Amino acid sequence: MVGGVNHAIAQLADAGFDLVHTFDPIAAAREPGWDHLAGGHRLALLIGNTRALWPHFVAAMKDPALAAEPDPLDRYTERAVDAAFPGARVEYAHRAYDGRYRPFQRLAAATGFGVLVPSQLVIHPIYGPWFALRAVILVDGGAPVHLPIAPPYRCTQSCGAAFEAARDATHWESWLAVRDACSQRAWRYPEDQIRYHYTKEWIPPVEDADPP
Repeated sequence: MVGGVNHAIAQLADAGFDLVHTFDPIAAAREPGWDHLAGGHRLALLIGNTRALWPHFVAAMKDPALAAEPDPLDRYTERAVDAAFPGARVEYAHRAYDGRYRPFQRLAAATGFGVLVPSQLVIHPIYGPWFALRAVILVDGGAPVHLPIAPPYRCTQSCGAAFEAARDATHWESWLAVRDACSQRAWRYPEDQIRYHYTKEWIPPVEDADPP
């Protein structure tokens, strides 16, 4: 089964979902909102992406059927996960279950993927706040052990100030400012990816003209 999981993880990476964090779902069931994970599987995968997703998604949006979806990125995510893990039990961050969205940020912090800071962002030790959590997949396998990690950096007053300003703001740029307040900016998304994530506005990239 390990080889099959590794192959599926590689397939997800080829679709732009380059973050995979393994955890024990039974242990994670102690976290509020995830008690339904108790029993059964002992291996789960938390799937996410960095800016690596963007070129793959841009290429996929050339498909008119995908571009016509109400939320193409959600559909693209589902297609990629279903193709890599056919028949697996999956829960998506963009779906509501029993009327509620799963608290993915708290799961990420509880299983040692990152640290939940006062702005409610999860900070990863390498990628900072510049990633997205997409899905949890339950598979067969042994239970890994992860401990909560130490804060990868110390929040400053600017982080808290940006969060407080965003809570009363009406413009998406204020929420972007919360992420930008983090000192870890090496993996910041490109501008077109940022705009799409915050506004859902799709601007097709300009194709390179053929040389004369």
